[in-house]
Amino acid sequence: MSQVLGDAKNIAGGTSGALQTNFPDSVTAVFTNPPKAAMIFEGDFVPGVVAGQSKAKPKTDYNVFAFPAVNGQGGDYVVGGGDVVVMFKDSPASRALVRYLASPEAAEIWAKRGGFSSPNKNVDPSVYPDDITRTTATALANASTFRFDMSDLAPAEFVGDAEFTDLQAFLKNPSDVDGTAAKLEKDAAAAYK
Repeated sequence: MSQVLGDAKNIAGGTSGALQTNFPDSVTAVFTNPPKAAMIFEGDFVPGVVAGQSKAKPKTDYNVFAFPAVNGQGGDYVVGGGDVVVMFKDSPASRALVRYLASPEAAEIWAKRGGFSSPNKNVDPSVYPDDITRTTATALANASTFRFDMSDLAPAEFVGDAEFTDLQAFLKNPSDVDGTAAKLEKDAAAAYK
């Protein structure tokens, strides 16, 4: 990452431009004429941003692909975010609801509406509203390993400010890998108490 970020030609607008770019603009930079960026590494919610910010068409103007394996490591791993269902009171009705929400039938209702990917392997892929969502959802359902991304696992005190600030500092000085790692560790330790 240090090598990629250290070459300002890899970043639309250079370091200072990247630090001043909001999320929707970072997505649509790929679709300007001429394009300001070649691709964006993001989640399966990006097609919604693209649809709201440009006239680009899925599969024609943009597509999705799995993050390439690094040094032969990787494969069908998925990193993402997610929601969980929590039952605060154990009762037959609560158990029945949770059991239903985990079923393919409930997941297919959500999937048809868009904006939802089910990890349930028994959800029929044809219920997803488009090819891109179908691709990302089936990758999730068939992954041998799923990991929540760091921002979904860490306390808000870390993710909300410290992580963001530390990684911005790394973008300004990508040669300071050890210093950035130490700062992230220090801020994470403070957030986890």
